[in-house]
Amino acid sequence: MHLIPVLFVFIPIVAAIIVYLFNHKLVTWILFVAQFAMIVLFGIYLYLLPTNPDLSLLIFGGWNELFAISFYNDTLSLTFVGLTLFMWLVLLMYTHKTNYRENKFLFFLMFLQGIFLGLIQTNDLFNLFVFLELMTVIITILIAYKKTGPSFRAAIYYLLLNTIGAMFFLFGIIFIYYVYGTINIQYLVHNIQLHSQHDLVKLAYIMMICGIGIKAAFFPLFTWLPKAHAVAQTSISALLSGLVVKGALYIFIRVNFHMFNSANYGLSDIFFYIGVITALVGVMFALTQKDLKQILAYHTVSQIGIMIMGISSAVQLSYLGGIMHILNHALFKSLLFLGAGIVIYGYQTKKVYEIRGVMKSMPWTGILLIIGMLSISGAPLFNGFVSKTMVKYDFKDDMFKMFLFTLVNIGTIASFIKFSQILFGPKVRVLKRNDLKQQLGMSLLGVSCIAIGIFYKEIGQFVFNVDLSYVKIFDIRQWIDYAIFVMIGLVVYRYIIVKDYRPLQQIREFTISFENANYLFILYMVFVSLFVFFRM
Repeated sequence: MHLIPVLFVFIPIVAAIIVYLFNHKLVTWILFVAQFAMIVLFGIYLYLLPTNPDLSLLIFGGWNELFAISFYNDTLSLTFVGLTLFMWLVLLMYTHKTNYRENKFLFFLMFLQGIFLGLIQTNDLFNLFVFLELMTVIITILIAYKKTGPSFRAAIYYLLLNTIGAMFFLFGIIFIYYVYGTINIQYLVHNIQLHSQHDLVKLAYIMMICGIGIKAAFFPLFTWLPKAHAVAQTSISALLSGLVVKGALYIFIRVNFHMFNSANYGLSDIFFYIGVITALVGVMFALTQKDLKQILAYHTVSQIGIMIMGISSAVQLSYLGGIMHILNHALFKSLLFLGAGIVIYGYQTKKVYEIRGVMKSMPWTGILLIIGMLSISGAPLFNGFVSKTMVKYDFKDDMFKMFLFTLVNIGTIASFIKFSQILFGPKVRVLKRNDLKQQLGMSLLGVSCIAIGIFYKEIGQFVFNVDLSYVKIFDIRQWIDYAIFVMIGLVVYRYIIVKDYRPLQQIREFTISFENANYLFILYMVFVSLFVFFRM
């Protein structure tokens, strides 16, 4: 049982190799066997861990733990492991019928799961870098899988920009090793203050945080994300938005809030406002888009901003709200992407103004899209409401922060009022796959969004050991607030978005070249450096 964390890595990789070597429809069912086997092992691991705390740390090779390769699991990593197993099962159910002949696609998809689970569990910085780079390469292949001009361009853009981020992350690791003589994360968590005022340690922090900023799509480093979403298969778009970006946020939490927590560099407020700008810019671009997938892509950027706003808080409930929003976003955004994929296939277009009558043409997909839209907009009884209420707990006495948070919410609602127009209209003839596994996978996501929105107190107690009685889904004030936001969103949609004024067109057509993206990265590094070196 001590090797269960290793099995999480190797089971999907072995399954991927088998599918690649034996290209047959029946063989692809081994992927589901692998998922259920890992889910059972995960349950066993959770059952044994409270009475066997030694299982949380796995050291390879009998070396001293300061220098050995090791895996470490705590509440945060296990939460991400559980989310990963659930999300990959859903994605396999969604993509199996259409891709069961694509053994190479399934190989890379499953190989990526093994690498991602290694990334979450590793306890040394260098292997974190190795897993990060392997993920970058595999995701590049999956983005370019259609082998079209736009997919190749988006994949290369993603590869080059994320490789730059990984390179700076590696430089930071080198400096950490030079000063501390180890890259063991748990050692650094407890001992970073020994040399935290050393200039090389500060420089390491800057490089690591800025490198992660690219992969996590912080403002202004998010430019790769909408380009990748626009051309990738729908299942890959859901994976990028639902999990891959969250992997970078997981590293951000590990490095900034765990490893460097006692260094006291004082950047919490800075990251809060980076989150605000990320959220507002994402909403602004989403409001102007006419492509279903681009609307969702820019809302990924926006929701990342909300997550940063939460996890940058010193208040525990807001911090946990940021983490919970990471999990909730994985559910409702994947649901929205997968639903949009079915709609795009059925109508053979991605243009939001060309799609009408989804509720009559494909009613179950329409219902699931409504669940996703209510969740992301923060409607009571849905999971997005719970995590957003937790995030804004720290702002209740700060009117300016609450105003910024409210502005993001109104923008999100206005954007999804625009998105929701695809639901209305007469019934039309559409292409349908009639895949039961697809519908079942999406239904699992929809049920999860509702279940968390209703049973959040029990989930908060079980997962985070925190009392969430502060969140009141039946408080009439919450319903009135949401109704007011919807009305304001309707006004914004009716009198601004629909008019499509020239400034909105300019925002929609705005693009950033790879060269300019590098300049923005340099400016971002300079900005963070000024606060780390001169704010002390």
